[in-house]
Amino acid sequence: MRQEATANVVQGDLNIAGRDNNITNYLTGLRHLRPHPVDPDRSMPASRFVTPGSSFARASQAIRLSFGTVSDIRVLVLLAPEEHGRRSAGLRLLAATNIANDRMFELLPDWDEPDVACLPEEHGAGYLLNLRGVNQPLPDAFYSDLVAYAVRLRRADSFLVVTASKNVWSQAQAGGLSSEILAVEIERPTPDDIVRRYLGSSEHTRDRTDWIDNKEGVFCGLLPADCAPGEAVRLAMIIEKAKDIEDTDALDEYRGWESHLRMWFGNGGSEGVETRAVRIAGAFLGKAPAAVVLNSADALLAAPKIRYPMPEGGLLARPDAPTRLKPAGMSFDPATGEARLVHESQGPAILQYLWTHHTQLSEEVLTQWLQDVSQGPARNHLRALSAALTQLAETVGVAPIFELAQSWLGQAGDQHLQLVGDLIADLAVHATLGSEARAELARWAAGKSEPARQRAVARACSGSFGKQYPSQALTRARYILRSPGSEKAGQEAIDAVRALATDRDLAPLVTDAVVKWVTNAGKGTGAFRDVFYGVFDVPASSEQLAKSPLAVALTQPGGSGDAIRRRLLDAWQYLIAHSDDMARIQEALRSWRQGVENGLLPHEPVVDLIVTLGRTTGIINPPIRDVVKDEGPLKDELIFALLAAVERTYERKYSTVAESVDVSVPQGPNVENVAVPDA
Repeated sequence: MRQEATANVVQGDLNIAGRDNNITNYLTGLRHLRPHPVDPDRSMPASRFVTPGSSFARASQAIRLSFGTVSDIRVLVLLAPEEHGRRSAGLRLLAATNIANDRMFELLPDWDEPDVACLPEEHGAGYLLNLRGVNQPLPDAFYSDLVAYAVRLRRADSFLVVTASKNVWSQAQAGGLSSEILAVEIERPTPDDIVRRYLGSSEHTRDRTDWIDNKEGVFCGLLPADCAPGEAVRLAMIIEKAKDIEDTDALDEYRGWESHLRMWFGNGGSEGVETRAVRIAGAFLGKAPAAVVLNSADALLAAPKIRYPMPEGGLLARPDAPTRLKPAGMSFDPATGEARLVHESQGPAILQYLWTHHTQLSEEVLTQWLQDVSQGPARNHLRALSAALTQLAETVGVAPIFELAQSWLGQAGDQHLQLVGDLIADLAVHATLGSEARAELARWAAGKSEPARQRAVARACSGSFGKQYPSQALTRARYILRSPGSEKAGQEAIDAVRALATDRDLAPLVTDAVVKWVTNAGKGTGAFRDVFYGVFDVPASSEQLAKSPLAVALTQPGGSGDAIRRRLLDAWQYLIAHSDDMARIQEALRSWRQGVENGLLPHEPVVDLIVTLGRTTGIINPPIRDVVKDEGPLKDELIFALLAAVERTYERKYSTVAESVDVSVPQGPNVENVAVPDA
C-alpha cells in the first residue's frame, strides 16, 4: 500500500508541479476567443459570390502571393459599412489561402475590451474576426499589438481576416502598420449581379436570371441600387421558389406582405376578428401544436379589451382545427397535430405590422396576452415566443423588447423569468443586435436594485449567450455575484457558472475565472469564496456526476485537465493562506475526500491535491492535519503519501545543498574520512 501511495504522489507532483510552464501556457491560451469552425465553400460558395470591387481583388492577390513569400501579408482588413457583404467577402478571402477548410474558424468578439492577446494563433489556421455589430473604435493599443501578432501568424503560416466598419477601424491606423498587414475598403456588390449570380448557380433556376430585367414579369426593377446584399439574396430566394414570372404572392412576400396585411388588419371591423387572433397566435408560435395556437388565440379573444364572445355551445360549437386554421393562412398536419403558417415569412411581417401600425393593440393587449399565454397554453413553447420577439427586434430595435421583457419581470414568476432569460440570450447572440443587447445585459447584471433582472441575466448566462460568449457571460455573472439584489439572484448566478463549468470545452476557462475571482477578492470579501465552494461542491449521488463541475474538472484529460487541477490547487493554497474561516475550508476539503471514499470523485487527483497542500502548507497544521487524520478508507494512504512526499522533499533539499558545496575529494585510501557538510 505504501508503494501505491508513493506512486500517486510522484504522479501528482509531475501533473501539478512539474509541468507548470506548460500549464501556464495553457491558461494563457484560455483568454483566446473561441474558434467556431466555418467552411467558406458552404457558407459563401464561389459560384454565388460577386467580387466587391478592385480592392478586394488586390487583397485576394496579396494572399496568393504569400504562398511564394513574395508578400508577407498575414492580416487582411476589409473595411465597409454594415450590410455591405463584409462577412461573405472575408470568407472568400480565407478560401483564397492554402488553408484546409477544416482549419478555418470564425471569431466572435467575446471581450469587454478589444485585445489582440485574445486572438488565437495556431499553426496552419485561417481566422475570420467578424466585428459585425461592434460600433466603438478599437483602442490604439490594439493596432500596435497587431503588428507583433501578424509576425507570429507569418511564422505559424496562418492568416487573419478582419471585417469592420471604418469608424471601428481608425483610418489613421489602418495602413502602413507593417508588411504583414493590409487594410482595404471594399465596395458594395451590385444587387442585380447578386441575384443573377445566385440564380445562375443552379441548373434549376438558370432560366430565371433575366426575370429582374423582364418588364413583362412582376420582379423587374424591384431592387434599389443601394440595397444590402442580403436583400438581393432574399429576392433571389423568392424568385427561386416562385410559381412563375407573374407570381403576385411571391411579389407581395418580397414587399413584406403589405397588401395582405392591409387586407387582414387595415380596415378593421368585427368581421374576421377570430381569424385575426389565430393569425397573430400563429405568428408568435411558429410550428407549435394546433391546440396551443388555437388556445392562445382564444385567450387573445377573451382579453378584457377585446371580449369576443364564445359561440353558443362553447368549444362544441367551434369547427375543427383545420377549418379554423385555413382562413388564417395556416396548415394542419394530422400526423403530428402541428400548425404552421403556409408562408413562414408572414410571421415576422405580421408582428412588425402590429408593432408599427397597431401600437394600441400591441401595448395595451398583446403585451399582457404574451404574459398570460407564457404561463398558460404556450408555457412549453417559450422558445418559439422568444424567437418571434427576437425577429421583431430586427424591426423595432433592442430597447422596446427589453422594456417589454422588464414589464414581465414585475411578477417575477418562474415562467416569466424563463421567457425573459431565453429572450435576452437570443438578443445577446444576434448577429446585428448582439453588441447593444450584451451591453444592456451588463447594466441589468450590475443593478442590485432590480434582482428580477439579475435573475434573468443569470439564466441568459447559462444558455446560448454563455455558450457563444462565455467570457462576457462570466463577467456578467461576476457583476451579479459581486452585488446580488437577492439571495435567489446570487444563487442563480452560481448556478449559471456551474452550468458553464459542466461543458468540457468551457470547464478550463470557467475554472480559471472562478479562481481569479477568489484570489483577487481580498481577505475581507467572502462572496467569491462562497462561489468557489458552491461551484466545486461534491455531487450528492452518481446520477449528478454529469452535472457536477467538480467531477468534470477532476476527470478532464490532457493539458486542460492539468490546467484545471493546477488552478484548483492555487485556489486552495490561497484560501488556506488568507482565510480566517479555517473550519469552512476543512469542511470543504473533507467533503472532497469523502467524495473519493464514496466513489463519487476520482481517486488520484484528490489524493494528489491533498498531499500537495500538505507539503506546501504543513502537514501538522489545519486544515490538512484534521482532514487526513479522519477515520476512513483513505486515512492510511494519505498518511503514507504525505510522509513519502516529505521524505522526497528532504532528499532533494539535501542533494541540492550537497551538490552546491565544493568538496575536494582526495585520492587514495582515506576517501571515507572526508566530511560532508550537514544539510
